[in-house]
Amino acid sequence: MAFSGGLRLTDLNDYITPGQECIKPVEVKKTGAANGSHIKVGDAGDYYEVAKDGEETKLEAARITLNDCLACSGCVTSAEAVLITMQSHHELLAVLEENRRLRSQGEGAQAKHVVVTVAPQSRASLALKHRMSPLSVAKRVTAALKAMGVDHVFDSAFTRDLTLVESAREFVERFKASEGQVGDRRSLPVLASWCPGWVCYAEKTHAEVLPWMSTTRSSQQTMGAVVKDYLAKKLGKTPDQIYHVTVMMCYDKKLEASRDDFYNDIYKTRDVDCVVTTGELDRMLSEAGMSLENVTESGLDSLFKADSAQGHLYSSAGTSAGGGLEYVMSYAAHTLFGIAISPEQVAAAGREEVTHPLIEVKAVRNLSDHREITLLDPTTRQPCLRFAAVYGFRHLQNLVRKLKSGRSVYHYVEVAACPNACSNGGGQLQPEDLSPAAKKQWVAETERIYVTSDAYELPENNPALRELIYDWFGPEGLDSQLAKQALHTQFHGIVSKTNPLGVSW
Repeated sequence: MAFSGGLRLTDLNDYITPGQECIKPVEVKKTGAANGSHIKVGDAGDYYEVAKDGEETKLEAARITLNDCLACSGCVTSAEAVLITMQSHHELLAVLEENRRLRSQGEGAQAKHVVVTVAPQSRASLALKHRMSPLSVAKRVTAALKAMGVDHVFDSAFTRDLTLVESAREFVERFKASEGQVGDRRSLPVLASWCPGWVCYAEKTHAEVLPWMSTTRSSQQTMGAVVKDYLAKKLGKTPDQIYHVTVMMCYDKKLEASRDDFYNDIYKTRDVDCVVTTGELDRMLSEAGMSLENVTESGLDSLFKADSAQGHLYSSAGTSAGGGLEYVMSYAAHTLFGIAISPEQVAAAGREEVTHPLIEVKAVRNLSDHREITLLDPTTRQPCLRFAAVYGFRHLQNLVRKLKSGRSVYHYVEVAACPNACSNGGGQLQPEDLSPAAKKQWVAETERIYVTSDAYELPENNPALRELIYDWFGPEGLDSQLAKQALHTQFHGIVSKTNPLGVSW
């Protein structure tokens, strides 16, 4: 069997060809006037700069951070000279161990206040593996983490509500500014930016689409702001005195947390200090001798989207991509056109479980990973809102081509880099049977658990969220300048000096 003529595999080794050179090169610190100096390799393999007078200066090994290695157009090799700093559950364990040491020595005041935020997609994956409800998973994970020394366990679905509300407000503002028109030099379409894999892809290769990205933070980074600003003030602590960990379904969430936009220069700390994937959390509990089946359920902390009696977790309508499409369409339909339609109705129509007289759903080329959802005017029956869900890089590339050629008609696009959205994130738990059919069924079952809920609650009806907004941002609420700073971000196109046509694959 021959490979496609469009694919050419060259030498597969650790050498980075000139066509693949890093576009974020390591900063080289000059050691002074070194004219005539040369490089010497020591007996241990270390490198030294030897000046003309014979003075030797040891050179530091290149250190590539997670932010660099995932955000460049080159590659990361296994060469020993390349050191990659990655976030993992071992960092969390180290902080907890240091806290225990400080408290045993009577220095508990110096211990970090540890907060862990768990994503609902991760809960769904754990629920499938351990054959229990997401609520039971939430209570058992809370109990297990607190037994290990964690101070608070929160739910990113709580800040997803805040993200949904702000995303919908942003969309309506941009729709009005563009008078509903889509295209070049306009503020539409709005492209969802909660998927860091998609953001990285756009920044690296298609900077032209960045002005269309939604600037509203993801639920992970919104919780980062809540924990390091709002909660820190409530506890009488500075941001660097809190160690914030998130449990996420995707390795790319580590990249998102490492962005410079979410770094506090004053206190030298990030909004999210460490990201642990679903699989890493499960492995961490196993290594600690814990099994969720044997952990006694505990009560949930305040920043959980649960009823007051904690009889069930509330959910938001929509897929595991976050529910942005459903909520934003519902909010915009009411705000812009006076059409009453709920996110649940949009979600059910999108899954083709029911039909709705004002909603048209089209699966592009009969593929569930690219769906168009159109809201019709009840009087004229003409489209007034055109939304789309685009999951997986193959469909993302088609979307980008349409955007750059001016052929896209969408007002809003919910984007996810993974096929089947975030239930299929790279950090999720995997089935024992890794055959394609078994994996597909596993992802479908994880998605089913995610979307199945005892009750849905509109974000604006969450009393705890309303209380947080006005307590945090003051009487102006989401219209305050503080809210704009805390809930929004920006994007940066990366300009490569290399010719992409020179890369051999």
